[in-house]
Amino acid sequence: MRKSIRIIAGAAFVLAAASCEKTLDEPINESAQETRALTKSGDNNWITQLPDNAYASQLSIPGTHDAATGDGTVFSLGKTQSLSLQEQWDMGIRAFDLRPGYKKVRKGLFKYENELHIYHGIVETKTSFRKAVQVLSDNLAANPGEFAIIIMRFENDSPLYNKRDVWNSLMSSFLTSSDFPVERRIDFRPDLTVGELRGKILVLSRDAYASTPSTGAFVSGWSHSESGTTSAVISGKNASATLQLQDYYSVGNKECKIASILNFADLAAGAEPGVWTINHTSGYVGKIGSDLSIKQNAENNNIAIYNYLTGSSKPCGGTGIILLDHAGIHSSGPFDIYGDLLPQAVIDNNFAFPLRLKGE
Repeated sequence: MRKSIRIIAGAAFVLAAASCEKTLDEPINESAQETRALTKSGDNNWITQLPDNAYASQLSIPGTHDAATGDGTVFSLGKTQSLSLQEQWDMGIRAFDLRPGYKKVRKGLFKYENELHIYHGIVETKTSFRKAVQVLSDNLAANPGEFAIIIMRFENDSPLYNKRDVWNSLMSSFLTSSDFPVERRIDFRPDLTVGELRGKILVLSRDAYASTPSTGAFVSGWSHSESGTTSAVISGKNASATLQLQDYYSVGNKECKIASILNFADLAAGAEPGVWTINHTSGYVGKIGSDLSIKQNAENNNIAIYNYLTGSSKPCGGTGIILLDHAGIHSSGPFDIYGDLLPQAVIDNNFAFPLRLKGE
């Protein structure tokens, strides 16, 4: 049986020494694989079923890393998703890692304007930020009991489009325009509830595009270390929250990555309302994010956290936001990715124990 290691908030350095002691030696639950329905297509409105006064920070939310790469990229390097944003929504994904940069787009015969466009590093996707937000907004209009979370950053690896002041202006304008409807906006608070978030898109920006967020919040203290951090901060206009964060993406040590994922799942399950958690199973093995190294990493980590959520040591609490690669894909070539089973296991975790409710 694996050891359970917890970290005191603000002491993430403890994890650096202890994380590799945590291993997953429970066998894959074959019967669970056979009996658990694959993630539903088109009708997985699981948030609609939750009570209005459930704390959003206490939920288990499946999400996708570099979500827009599933809508297509200009070449395959850096492609972390196999399904489109719409297909991800249909299977129950409700947190989306989007990386808007910008580029010049033709608006007339001799007229070009800068427009927010989604990238992964220097790799251009086939989706503009406006189009991605429209997909989520349209789905919320049709399914008002749901909500979505966008986790974004300025993707500025292109030498042609890396001016921060240009991006700041474009993003500030976009988030206050009709392209981001007023009815979708919500300011961040640590104690946001499901009822308050229904029909909304909560934007958590890793880059500050203005002095205060136009909607949602800014995230500071992001870490890519093996041990993650328990002292990142989500700052809204009037309130802030502690963010527990694991995003060790260039994986030189598979065991440490798995241990860190499981540790932050434990942390999320034991967190008080108002403490938020973002936990990445995503990344790549080695030094280059190739198709094979991304899928190998997904196999390593997605199976581990799936076993955690469905085994005898499953948590008695929410997982927070779990971001994965290749959602919806069970296997690809030699790799068992579990991109279909893991999101449903995360969703099911919301119904596996009594949720903590505001006011009770």
